[in-house]
Amino acid sequence: MTKTQRLAAIAAASVSILALAGCADGASGSGSDDSPIVFGVSGPLTGNQAEYGKNWQDGFELALEEINEDGGIDGRPVEIDFQDSQGEASQATTIAQRFVSDENILAVMGDFSSATSMVASPLYQRGRLLQLGITNSHPDFTTTGDFIFSPSVTQEVEGRFIENGAAKFGDKLAVFYLNTDWGNAAFDVFRDEAETNGHEIVYSTPVEEASTDFKPQLVQARDAGADAVVFYTYYSSTALLVQQAEQVGLTDVPFVAVGSNYSPEFLNLAGASADGVYTETSFYPETDDPAVDEFVAAFTEKFDTEPNLFAAFAYDGLKQLAWAAEQAETLDRTGIRDALRDGKDIPSIIYGDAEYNDERRIDDPKFTWLVVEDGAFVQTDDL
Repeated sequence: MTKTQRLAAIAAASVSILALAGCADGASGSGSDDSPIVFGVSGPLTGNQAEYGKNWQDGFELALEEINEDGGIDGRPVEIDFQDSQGEASQATTIAQRFVSDENILAVMGDFSSATSMVASPLYQRGRLLQLGITNSHPDFTTTGDFIFSPSVTQEVEGRFIENGAAKFGDKLAVFYLNTDWGNAAFDVFRDEAETNGHEIVYSTPVEEASTDFKPQLVQARDAGADAVVFYTYYSSTALLVQQAEQVGLTDVPFVAVGSNYSPEFLNLAGASADGVYTETSFYPETDDPAVDEFVAAFTEKFDTEPNLFAAFAYDGLKQLAWAAEQAETLDRTGIRDALRDGKDIPSIIYGDAEYNDERRIDDPKFTWLVVEDGAFVQTDDL
């Protein structure tokens, strides 16, 4: 079965994995002692962000295989119910209502973007169903309540790191950012860091994810005299931006893109225009960590490609929920939340053994700078 066929089958099956059931606070995995332990996923398998959902699915599939080959959780197999949100807030809220109402769902991962996830967060909090935002970097994401967690690096941390890196090329910066809650929050952090460091933002503009023509804004950035151009955009928009930059003659300054562009799809869409683009990641497969080596080898053998950050976050997220279910004093929603909240040495191939702080985030993430060379991401010391 091809990857596309596998994803289509999973997406279709997810609608009928479980029947809806009434749910009370503290719901547990009901049924016989050998019935599955089920975690929900809300994420984009179709739409503009579909490539990220596919990255997730690969990470989930490998984690499921390893967990179940190792005996599952107390002999019970683990399953995921992956619902396609299409990256839309309206779909994410519908999915959240479904998951909260289904007593078999013990915890949830997703959605992909912070804006989409945060619309659903109050539903998960009221339903006392743990939401693990595996890629949710908005600084306010976890403030909804004590059932909302995220291992993702916050925009506060990432934004300051990117600003300091981009300024290595010079003090004058141009910034393109998505006109979303995520993009606006990211730009606010970046602008604050630039002001603190005495760097000048000579041009900035919000852009719409659905836009296909950025040439007027790129001309203004070209004429503003920036030493570097920063893209706080997802891979589909960034690919168009770097291609159209060439068309308007914006070719003599480096481009720095937020870490969500560390994706094979960016390379595929941007083609040769991707060469020379810098980005960063908190996960890079080329490392001397034995746990990472083992993960990368298993992933590469299974999918014939190295994992990126989003596959790693999905793998980590499912492994962490399974770990929490094993550690929980009671195998229910609250028990899993408590285990993750209080846990030490929680397994993570991104951070090493980790724990969540009082804000339900991971402390002190590390980054690696990458640059695209000959159509591939490679580590760089330029920044």
